Amino acid sequence: MSAVVLALHGLLIEGTVASIEPVLAGLLVADEPRLVLDVSQVTVCDTTGAQLLVDVADMARSRGGELRLAAPSPAIRSWLSVAAGMSDIAAFATVEGALDADPRDLVGQGLLPPAVCVDEPPLPLEGDGHRTFPQKRPRWRVNPKTVNPSGRARSRRGPASPRR
Repeated sequence: MSAVVLALHGLLIEGTVASIEPVLAGLLVADEPRLVLDVSQVTVCDTTGAQLLVDVADMARSRGGELRLAAPSPAIRSWLSVAAGMSDIAAFATVEGALDADPRDLVGQGLLPPAVCVDEPPLPLEGDGHRTFPQKRPRWRVNPKTVNPSGRARSRRGPASPRR
């Protein structure tokens, strides 16, 4: 693949995105732009930085090209499964893997969704590639002694007093 490799360093946040946008926009004017961003040295990334990456990927796709991330730092890796659109961007462990689109070099594949409890072992994948979550009883229940007949909760000090 013939691609432009650009290394980003430091902060990818609201205050720095404005200086990076023109450079990236200039790289996206070609037909079928192929862009590899080496993000191994990005130390901080906020929602604005993540949105910039999503926008660049969308623009590249709309022109028949592609954006690939290489060697995502922990700051970038934390957004891969959380930010809308970031999961659509291929991320590779190395620049070489990104240039070759080597599937063995992909990162972020098979991550558990953020809502899964971390103190439980991962659930096995079903045949269709989805996880089936077991039905558990809730850990808390409404105590009938704390609810009055009208359905409103009572305070521990006694029955609820009518409002004036």
